[in-house]
Amino acid sequence: MFMDKVTTDRDALDEVMDASRLLDDPPDGLLAALSWDDGDGRATMVSLWESPGARGQAAMERMMPLFESGVLDERHGDPHPVRPVHVYVRGT
Repeated sequence: MFMDKVTTDRDALDEVMDASRLLDDPPDGLLAALSWDDGDGRATMVSLWESPGARGQAAMERMMPLFESGVLDERHGDPHPVRPVHVYVRGT
């Protein structure tokens, strides 16, 4: 299992979520995604993946094209891995 987190402007997060289709057409390996409004126009998103490789594959397929087209840039924040202490995800 692999988990990452990004905090960025709320508008930037919404833009990337729409362009990446992360929730509308989830990539293989995405187990869960949760985002929340931090206030002051900021938002945080945590995503849970089957493995670091699954996260990497999604980044190559979904995020790299957004960087290359200019939709995704430094204002969208840098995702970084987190070390979960407690995690529970109910199977579907």
